[in-house]
Amino acid sequence: MEKQEENYKIIYIDEEKMDKEENNACKRRKSRVLVTLIIGLLVTCYYIFVVELCIFTVPSQELKATFLVMFHILFLLCVWSYLRVVITPPAVPPETFRLSESDKQLYLSEERPEVQEQILSRAAKNLPLYYNIDSKTPIKYCRKCQFIKPDRCHHCTACDICILKVDHHCVFLNNCVGFSNYKFFLLFLLYVPLLLIFTSAVSLYCSILFWTGQVTNMDSKDSVIALFCMSTMFCIIFCYRYIYEHYSLVLMNDTLLEFNEGIHCKYNPYDLGYRKNWRQVFGNKKRYWFIPIFSSLGDGSSFPLGDAKDDIEKNGAIDCQTSK
Repeated sequence: MEKQEENYKIIYIDEEKMDKEENNACKRRKSRVLVTLIIGLLVTCYYIFVVELCIFTVPSQELKATFLVMFHILFLLCVWSYLRVVITPPAVPPETFRLSESDKQLYLSEERPEVQEQILSRAAKNLPLYYNIDSKTPIKYCRKCQFIKPDRCHHCTACDICILKVDHHCVFLNNCVGFSNYKFFLLFLLYVPLLLIFTSAVSLYCSILFWTGQVTNMDSKDSVIALFCMSTMFCIIFCYRYIYEHYSLVLMNDTLLEFNEGIHCKYNPYDLGYRKNWRQVFGNKKRYWFIPIFSSLGDGSSFPLGDAKDDIEKNGAIDCQTSK
């Protein structure tokens, strides 16, 4: 009977694992479809604005040139930021956080939690963890990736890896937003509303031209009005839902995952103040702030603390300048 029960347990666990894997694979397929749809939407909007609106509708050559230059600058920055978020692989913990083979065998063979905690404490003694400052914070170990988790690191079930400073897994990006691409994600959230506001304003101007009879070619009327409605709707959604939420989290040095789980609801040890929190994500060099080039401070596995006496640059933060 006991053997049968064990066999049932093994079969149940295997089936549960298979269900999770199938679910994650289904999510990844849906994400790829969404990414394709977003790219298709961008291409459609590009065609309507450039061809239907500027070339066929705007009567003034000076306005055409102005609209096209401004649109292409915003469109380029938007697409550049989006592609950087999508194609940048999430940062994983460095090898220094991996248990040695002997410690791993000891940890896996031990069933007592207090002894497991002692093994992890000994292995993490020289690692840059908040635990080594505040011993009340437990050390986290990922059995699947076989890493001692650095501060603010979490295992993403969709990507199936441990990722440094996870913000969230985004189905519209088919990628995890974390330390390596967080700045690109924020810039994408900034440039999309700017592009939408500009597109909405220009399409409204052309719609007024149609309504007042100042344009004789009415073939583009439906496309331009549809562009106005679509860009206005998406602009409201982006500004209301995403801009305020994510940029306020940056200023608090909080991630969306930490905020949703209430990890720092009482005290956030990583809050350095608005200016330093901003620089930790966007870097010290202002000329790189609004360009989709990696300029974040640190290595993603350790972070300066809010009660540190020295400045952010002197607290083990590595100034990761332009990626080469």
